[in-house]
Amino acid sequence: MNIDIAGKVVIITGAGRGIGRETAELCAAEGASVVLAARSKDELEEVAAACVAKGGKALVHACDLATPEAAGELVKAAVAAYGRVDALVNNAGTNHIGSLVMTKEEEWRTLYELNVFAVMRLTQAALKQMIRAKSGRIINVASVSAKVGAPYNTAYASSKGAILGFTRSLAKEVAMLGVTVNAVCPWFVDTKLVRYGMGKRGQMTGVSAEEFLKKVAEDSPQKRVIEAREVAGMILYLMSPEARAVNGQSLNVCGGVAMD
Repeated sequence: MNIDIAGKVVIITGAGRGIGRETAELCAAEGASVVLAARSKDELEEVAAACVAKGGKALVHACDLATPEAAGELVKAAVAAYGRVDALVNNAGTNHIGSLVMTKEEEWRTLYELNVFAVMRLTQAALKQMIRAKSGRIINVASVSAKVGAPYNTAYASSKGAILGFTRSLAKEVAMLGVTVNAVCPWFVDTKLVRYGMGKRGQMTGVSAEEFLKKVAEDSPQKRVIEAREVAGMILYLMSPEARAVNGQSLNVCGGVAMD
């Protein structure tokens, strides 16, 4: 398969660890220039060093994407450094585990600010660059939980459902402009965020995080959890010229938990 993203400029949010880090390193290995965004500068510096070691270029941009001005500043930094934006990976996100009746509205608002509104603002800013270039790839990291649901996860699952609707609608809006918009939907990926969620769920059901994660693996058709690099591989494919006909899709990386 022809990935062919050498020299491309890719913004990746949530790039300090997990799916974001794996995506950055894969892009760098293909010769891309990556713009790394997350709150922790220390984590980003470590990822940047790994990306440069793999042959790519890396720009660190520590920021809190939940603040309204952060999206525009991130895109400006990317354009100032590299002249354009070829791909955007909206990966940053947060979770809230809890029963709906015990959840405060403010907890939903905080989650939606990062999981939904930050995605909207950053996509809007990057899309202006892509439309001028008549080329671009927008890839949103959603979740299989938006399709199959999960107990104690209403805020997160609904926010990812919003991202799926956003992806489909925007894909049709920009289809004639040389830009594709797709979503990748992982199930439980072995990351710090997921392990945090496993701990919270375990507390509610009387088991440890490891026990809960073991049960998740047993319930999967493949009897395992997903690796971050597998999700990153799908993201990389969606950036490639081979994927130009893939538009408005929500592609599952879940071992068969969901099949639509």
